[in-house]
Amino acid sequence: MRIQRCTAVLFGAALALPALIGTAGADPVAGGCYGGQLTTTNVPGTGSVGMDTNVTGGLTDCASPQLPGVTGGMLNIRYPFNVATGSNSGTGAGGNPANGTIAWSDGSVSVVSGNWVTSPVGQNAISTLGIQSGPGAGQQLVLGTRQIANAGSVGGGSGGAGSVMIIDVLFR
Repeated sequence: MRIQRCTAVLFGAALALPALIGTAGADPVAGGCYGGQLTTTNVPGTGSVGMDTNVTGGLTDCASPQLPGVTGGMLNIRYPFNVATGSNSGTGAGGNPANGTIAWSDGSVSVVSGNWVTSPVGQNAISTLGIQSGPGAGQQLVLGTRQIANAGSVGGGSGGAGSVMIIDVLFR
């Protein structure tokens, strides 16, 4: 009898535990995009050596109650070359300050800003952009990316272009 009571108490506590800690401190996810590819290029700009990095490309397989009817988008952001790290990668320093837009598949446009982080080929990076205006204003986009090719621009800072695969873009 005593073993049954202990088992019942432990089982009940185990069932209640996820309800108590499941979302404590975690940001709720409100959909996202789960595919796409980006291209990076160095362009004349205002960075510390007169160069910026432009990131453009498509976000695919999108669905979110924040953006009903949107199935994809075109990301276009720019961030400055960072002389402190000797590259445009922004790795190890929380990323570089980025600004730009996302033109969504329904014709609407969101203005975004935040920190863009890149990584060496074959490694993942996480960047966070806040939606300043347009659809989803006040929300954040957390972008998981993976460097898949590097011709000098991404993580190397020597010019050229690189390719970045979208792992996911989560709306928070």
